[in-house]
Amino acid sequence: MRELQIERTIENKKTTITLTEDELEKAYRIMERRYLDEDFANALADAAQDPDTRFHSGHLEEFPELSEWLCAYFDDIYDANMGHNDLLELALNHLHNASKEPPFFLSLSRTAPVVCMGMEKDMSDCEQGCGRYHRCSNIAEANDRSRQWETLASLISMHNSRSCTCGNADDDGECPAAKYLKGAWDISEFFHLEDRKEVA
Repeated sequence: MRELQIERTIENKKTTITLTEDELEKAYRIMERRYLDEDFANALADAAQDPDTRFHSGHLEEFPELSEWLCAYFDDIYDANMGHNDLLELALNHLHNASKEPPFFLSLSRTAPVVCMGMEKDMSDCEQGCGRYHRCSNIAEANDRSRQWETLASLISMHNSRSCTCGNADDDGECPAAKYLKGAWDISEFFHLEDRKEVA
């Protein structure tokens, strides 16, 4: 087994830290993921002027589950015969198309962290302990991204089946899903709709 020794000065004393091959592999995977996150952020920044772009680089920081989705898709389509930038473009094109359908947001809801009994935890942990997480009375209602993603998925389903509020006299007659789907505003605005109502 290969090992790597690193010398560090801790409290004015030289200390040798030995990393095993497994630890080196883990460190490599962490850095690989960070570089991929950065590549997606840069690609979204470059596409910011495109009127069809619903997502920007700030969303990757605001919604880590979105970055998880992109990286997982990138891994799924990885092909050594394709250029890295081509793979990034394919992933972002798929994001654009998938983000018009409810299943996309339902998948984000399953990967978003939840606050349960005052602690942030993965959805899978809550599912194991509670059967189905949305039946768990311990999950905080406020600022729960998983519930917000589910709500947006429901609104898009309602809009697609024409059972939404479009055409009503309220506001400008368009439901939030319609505004999102036509690119009038992005997902950040949906998450802050309640904040704007409170200010009003």
